[in-house]
Amino acid sequence: MQIDMPGGACMPDNATNQVRHAADRSYSDNVIHFKGFRRKNYPYVHIWIVYYAWVIVFATWWTASPDRTIVFNTNLRTLLHSVILLSSALFIFVLKKQWYVKAARMGAGALLFGMVMNMLLPTGIPGIFSVIWVGVFVGCVNACILIPFIFTLNNTEKLYAVIGSNLLIGMLSFLEENPAKNYFGEQANIYLSFFLLLAGLAALPFFKEKDLPAEPSIPEPVNINPTPPRVYLTLVISCTFAILGKGIGKGLINLSSGVSAYPVLLSYTIGGLIGCLVTVLVYALARKSTQISLNITFGSMAIGLLFHAFSSQSPGLIVFCSLFLGTGSTIGMINTYYILGVIAKKYNSMRYARLSILFIGIFGGIAGVLAGNFVNLANSSQVSLVASILSGTVMILFLMISPALSQTLYEDNWAKDAKKKEVIDDHLPLFKKYNLTNRETEVCELLLKGHTLRQISGILAIAYPTVNTYCTAIYRKLCINSRTELLLLLRDYERR
Repeated sequence: MQIDMPGGACMPDNATNQVRHAADRSYSDNVIHFKGFRRKNYPYVHIWIVYYAWVIVFATWWTASPDRTIVFNTNLRTLLHSVILLSSALFIFVLKKQWYVKAARMGAGALLFGMVMNMLLPTGIPGIFSVIWVGVFVGCVNACILIPFIFTLNNTEKLYAVIGSNLLIGMLSFLEENPAKNYFGEQANIYLSFFLLLAGLAALPFFKEKDLPAEPSIPEPVNINPTPPRVYLTLVISCTFAILGKGIGKGLINLSSGVSAYPVLLSYTIGGLIGCLVTVLVYALARKSTQISLNITFGSMAIGLLFHAFSSQSPGLIVFCSLFLGTGSTIGMINTYYILGVIAKKYNSMRYARLSILFIGIFGGIAGVLAGNFVNLANSSQVSLVASILSGTVMILFLMISPALSQTLYEDNWAKDAKKKEVIDDHLPLFKKYNLTNRETEVCELLLKGHTLRQISGILAIAYPTVNTYCTAIYRKLCINSRTELLLLLRDYERR
């Protein structure tokens, strides 16, 4: 069958120009390239950066400072954090995609009411009630902003949203923990917290239900694009990281900050800022960015925990311990949410999103808070030594089995897509009902985006005759003879 090549007149004559064009396009498709941003999605990126930073800095135990009260004291933040995690898991299981706009706005109103109530009645039974109220509706808003984060944002927007939020977290924590200057007093923290919350929630009026991609109409009642079972191993990794890194690791940092003359919390915060920079560099330069960033997380956490084990003999090691733990925990959190977003969108799976929140929030988050508090409150050198060695050993184990994990898990299609600005199989069900293979689907998407066959050859790094063979197979399966017919047949495909 003859394959038409529209746009062929624009094909470069010189082979060097073809290679350069393919390289330029490959770079522009890199997830780190700013051209991936779309104006209509700015509100979803904004709320994830600002609101998520507010939650972490002012409402969770993970950034609770034992030295000062930042709106809620350490004990109340343990309660608040636990309620937030439980509430987030509950709402993500009961919410439907199409409810996220109304539920987010209602949850935001109730959250603001709870914050005002806490400001007026901060102590006693009313104070505890207001903390629980705030926790419940923080969980509601968390679940509602997760839905567009997964299903509306492309990979570039997702990655910069999680990096931006962690960068803002680091900057705010630096201002809080810097002992050289007293930037904020307790009252100023309350007003700063309320202002940041309002700034984050200001994006809600711009949320639109139509921003969620429409589900393709497929006559088959079965799921033709199931989530591979091995993908769920990522949940085990995230859960373990939450317990050991964000839980026990933070408990050790809090314990050390109370007895060390060194600026432990400040070093931990600087490590977090370094983690944001390292993540950008890895995704910009490394081919297997997801695997490498996870290995850096395991390695940094292992080094930090083992430094802590020997800090009693050499107190100065505690600075390096907190620096490495801050770096590892930040890179780990960035990857936890980025991987969640990529996989859930790749397979259009609310089930994976729900199980992620269950594992990260309930199994990992609450268990991590309890384990970290136990280490901190035990205030025992033996307990902290055992916790450091065991946690560090587990992180080293993850590093040792990393090649096997990469072989069985991270070489899957989602890991390849994580390097690109968009999930390739975002519309996979639309193609799968025509029995196209994964490679035929990639070629078909590029044809629909207007690329010539030689451009597709350069983008996918396959021979031109091979591209022609794929086109022949595509046209045969779709019972068509031209690209014009392809565009008419797949008119529901959303061009990006």
